[in-house]
Amino acid sequence: MLSDFFYGLTIAIAPDNILSVLAGVVWGTIGGAIPGINASIAMALMLPLTYGMDLNHALPMLAAVYVGAEYGGSIPAILIKTPGTSAAAATVLDGYELNKKGLGGKALLTSLYSGVIAGVISVILMVIFSLPLASFGLKFGPSQYALMGLMGLSVVGSVAGANAIKGFISALFGLWIATIGLDPITGTSRYMFGYYKLMEGLDIVPVIVGFFAISEVFSQIYDGYQGVKGDHDFKIQHLNKQDWKQILPITAGSGVVGTFLGALPGVGATISSWICYSQAKQLCKNNETFGHGDIRGVAAPEAGNNAVPAGALIPLLALGIPGSNSTAILLAGFNLQGVAPGPMLFSTQPEIPYTMMACMLVAQIVMLLVGLVLVRPSLAITMVPQKYMTTAILLFCFIGAYCETNDPFSIFIALVFGIIGFIMKINDFSVAAAVLGYVLGVLVENNIRRAMVLSGGSLKIFFTGGINIVLMIIIIVSFLFPIISARLSAKKSK
Repeated sequence: MLSDFFYGLTIAIAPDNILSVLAGVVWGTIGGAIPGINASIAMALMLPLTYGMDLNHALPMLAAVYVGAEYGGSIPAILIKTPGTSAAAATVLDGYELNKKGLGGKALLTSLYSGVIAGVISVILMVIFSLPLASFGLKFGPSQYALMGLMGLSVVGSVAGANAIKGFISALFGLWIATIGLDPITGTSRYMFGYYKLMEGLDIVPVIVGFFAISEVFSQIYDGYQGVKGDHDFKIQHLNKQDWKQILPITAGSGVVGTFLGALPGVGATISSWICYSQAKQLCKNNETFGHGDIRGVAAPEAGNNAVPAGALIPLLALGIPGSNSTAILLAGFNLQGVAPGPMLFSTQPEIPYTMMACMLVAQIVMLLVGLVLVRPSLAITMVPQKYMTTAILLFCFIGAYCETNDPFSIFIALVFGIIGFIMKINDFSVAAAVLGYVLGVLVENNIRRAMVLSGGSLKIFFTGGINIVLMIIIIVSFLFPIISARLSAKKSK
């Protein structure tokens, strides 16, 4: 295994291969930084260019686009409160607050370093545990996925803000909008109001762009353009020893969690980032600064979503199963090269999967260099006068919403949720909790319904098996942890 990996590494570090990876990372970072142009779209745009390319150039370049896009989404999330990808939505909570304090450079570097470290961890885990993790992932059925979604929802109190009741109401609202469309089991229409374009539900990009970006534009107009302090002098605040002590444990833990979640088909970087953020907030001491500009709140989601690409390659390479839109496009790239990923590939052509793994490692190093180069130019965004910036943000939001579906209706959806998000903000409801409920709502509902169908309506299916029991324990602890912590803090203050 290691000998195959080191052989793949000799191929990956060839100058022409590094150039292919560089091209993929640069394009992925640019695509990820443009709201609505997520990893799968950036990879799809790159796919035709790989036709006729050598195998060792084409596939690593596509994988590098995936890596770059997950980091790129954090750039606008931190600087203009507009997540470039849905996976960067959790990064907005602390990243933008840091930028408002004039620490945008530190937030960008935290995102970059955390993403790279978590990416390296995920590649190491991929090399060592590809086949075992892929086999373990196949043990996850509807009940396990439902419980995992509930585990994410159980930490809604961590992102709910000061008013827990309003936070839970916001989460319930997010769960409700996740039910819009056709019932996944019966096909019955729900909350469509006779409008056929809602049959497939609400697309995630216009909803998140509306909730976070457009609502922020309305908030700034409402506040009379108070402005963001930003890094107008272009001074980049580097991380000190204390910063590293804070983010390294979180980055390592989130990297492991993100790799595991990435290996589960259908989970993806968005869910991974929210789960990692919420768990980090619960487990960290002095967590009252989360949501107010804490670098740990940037490190956790960015490590979680940047670990997903390598994790997502595990079921693709080991089993031939694409677990996301991005890996489905990568599978198309394999097909264009006449390669069928799966267990036999490790026996018949082991140099292919291990070269891919090695190229993912090279992509992390390349991303570090690209990110360092882009930090200072990125900060120039904060120099743009705010009245022009808000206009540009709205333009990119509408373009991003349209590009995701090629339907003008998505622009309307983004605008509607921008208005809803603005109303929620001025009334102290949690937009983050609503987004969390929406993101996890589809996962929870679909899998609860499927599990109930498989069990004939019996709830025993959720309490059967070791995986389910472990997940149940985590859910209970997550629900009780904020209550217990609050009581302990109250006792200490007396």
